[in-house]
Amino acid sequence: MGLKTAAFKKLYEEQYRVLYRRLLAGGAALDLLDGALASCNSNERADTAKATAEAATLRTTLKTRTEALRKDRTING
Repeated sequence: MGLKTAAFKKLYEEQYRVLYRRLLAGGAALDLLDGALASCNSNERADTAKATAEAATLRTTLKTRTEALRKDRTING
């Protein structure tokens, strides 16, 4: 199956939707971010203010991307 075939495009879009639902719409990416932040902040040498600020930036990016993809035709079929 070549990369420019209709069958590949269909498979790619199906898997893209699965990843979107699992990672973004399902909240797994945000959960992983929260877990990573908690783990980082449990380290006594951590710069918790910096880690929290960077996590907030990533959280905003994830939420923005989730919302944009929610409206995408490929995601909605």
